[in-house]
Amino acid sequence: MIRIGIIGCGSTIGIARSHIRAYACCKDAVITAVYDLLEGRAEGYIRDMRLSDAKACASLEELFSLCDAVSICTPNCTHVDLTVAALKAGKHVLCEKPFAPTPAECDQAIRYAKLCGKVAMIGLCYRDIPGLVYMKQLIDEGKMGRIFFARQEQGGDRIASPQVKLEWRMQKDLSGPGALADFGSHMMDICDYLLRDSCGPIEEITCMQTTCIEEREIIGKPGKTGPVTNDDVACWICRTESGTLYNFTASRIGASFVLEIVGEGGKMIFHGDKPFELTLQCKEKNGGYAQQPQAVPVPESCYGADPNAPRTPFEINFYYEIRQFLDAIQCGRDTQLTLERGRYIQALIQTAQDAADCGETVPVDAEG
Repeated sequence: MIRIGIIGCGSTIGIARSHIRAYACCKDAVITAVYDLLEGRAEGYIRDMRLSDAKACASLEELFSLCDAVSICTPNCTHVDLTVAALKAGKHVLCEKPFAPTPAECDQAIRYAKLCGKVAMIGLCYRDIPGLVYMKQLIDEGKMGRIFFARQEQGGDRIASPQVKLEWRMQKDLSGPGALADFGSHMMDICDYLLRDSCGPIEEITCMQTTCIEEREIIGKPGKTGPVTNDDVACWICRTESGTLYNFTASRIGASFVLEIVGEGGKMIFHGDKPFELTLQCKEKNGGYAQQPQAVPVPESCYGADPNAPRTPFEINFYYEIRQFLDAIQCGRDTQLTLERGRYIQALIQTAQDAADCGETVPVDAEG
């Protein structure tokens, strides 16, 4: 039985809840410790999520004494320090994305992970969504032929209201880029994972950003506002080694989750609110479109191998991420979601940010 510690409960999104639900589906893991900087929040999580084996810890040191592995669910600027602290304490680490505000900040954690030999993973779990797993299968089978372009949009509606207060994720020194990093980390990972074998790595990026709600009320200071210092919306285009274009839009003030991939063999479209199906419009590679788009269910073989996996949208991909983490710890299985992968995705985000800052197309100076 692997003893799990949860670091960071969160007051808004609370991504720790998704980790906890996934661990609850695993018979070989138990949550034994929860820690949060805000007094009382860990106790609330333990009570609300019925974590009968968990203790609310007063310090990181206490948490480390009660667990074998940790999930880090804290603001971006804390990820590296907490990862290093956990590795030094001899713990396996699953760290939420984005890895850090800048790529260079990731290097210290990568060095410690290599030295200590513990499992160290980054939380890029969207690639395990069933519809995207099916996309990968169709692409790898050659059904799409040569890929012409991909278009992806991701985002959320939660902070569309100007009444939402100034959170850490709206401050560049704590978060790095805004929507570009928050949603872009998943977006870059998905397209690179699905299409790298067909299209090669991303070689250059151009980007534009805007901040739509420039001032928000400071938390704990009624009536006093502060500036939002990163992007609400980012639009960027990537060109791959083969010349394929990826067109991305990330928005935290209102957006859907859509991924469309177009190639010689037709179109396939994934809608985030329908994670167990794809819309396909196939054609002969040397011909035109003669069929209408059709909604096709994802074969259970793409997601149903593990009977413990929940069949609930969003929860299923977190489960497979957690399952991968536990299997790497217990069985020594390799994971693609290494800290190096997290740094590579952060380097792509930084390149997009650099392109937005200078108003030019910027070459990618990263390997991954």
